[in-house]
Amino acid sequence: MTLPTVEPDPRYHLEAAARTIELLQAVGNDSPVTIAGLSARLGWTKPMVYRLVRTLHSCGALKVGDDGYSLGPMMISLGYAALQSVRLVEAARPLLNRIHEQTNESVVLTVLDGTDIVYVDFLETDHLLVFRARLGTRLPASHTSSGHALLRSHTHEELATLYAGYEFEPPTVHAVSSLDVLERRLEAVRRKGYALVDQEVARGHRSAAGSIFDHTGRVVAAVSISVPAARVSLPQLRRMAEAVLLPAVAELNAELGYVPGQDASL
Repeated sequence: MTLPTVEPDPRYHLEAAARTIELLQAVGNDSPVTIAGLSARLGWTKPMVYRLVRTLHSCGALKVGDDGYSLGPMMISLGYAALQSVRLVEAARPLLNRIHEQTNESVVLTVLDGTDIVYVDFLETDHLLVFRARLGTRLPASHTSSGHALLRSHTHEELATLYAGYEFEPPTVHAVSSLDVLERRLEAVRRKGYALVDQEVARGHRSAAGSIFDHTGRVVAAVSISVPAARVSLPQLRRMAEAVLLPAVAELNAELGYVPGQDASL
């Protein structure tokens, strides 16, 4: 496990962040390890290593024992989350293929990161869309059907905390403009079982999304169908959501151990 050899862009490179990752990798490669051992391995001074190690220890990224330092519980949680993400993509891909084949529209798998959604897998249509998808694409959760599907399990308190001080800045006149509006939209998602947005993230773009639940009833991802408004009407999109998207989502939820009615927000 080593740092990548890509030349860093000096405009965005933070040496402290790079050193933190390098130290964590060194601990992961040979733990438990002492301050002296890390200093020798990394070629850094002991005071530098000591300050960084103490900071990471206080954050839960490292733990200390009689023989030195090893990776802490926070790193285990992060590693597990990354592993789960990979497993989720593998489990969802056959369902994405099926939805894509049955609709001939773009299908996207997303996860929530703060107030954004992140594309983790997708299949594109040959039809011209308003914008092209890329892995890692980030969009505001408040303006997307995937975001609404991902936020449906959040309580009022969790939403208030997540969006404290947030500037909604709606990109179109149709988009969610406040937390109150967002909460009303999420209530509609819970009632219908899926989310739908019409020209909110961009003019000419519509989408519908279903929530992916794990065995605890927690929303872990969303699957959406994206269409151009000029070619697909709202009634057509609703039919796609109800006839194709929801059955596929229900199948994936069952595979992940979800029992209907076990929504963690209830």
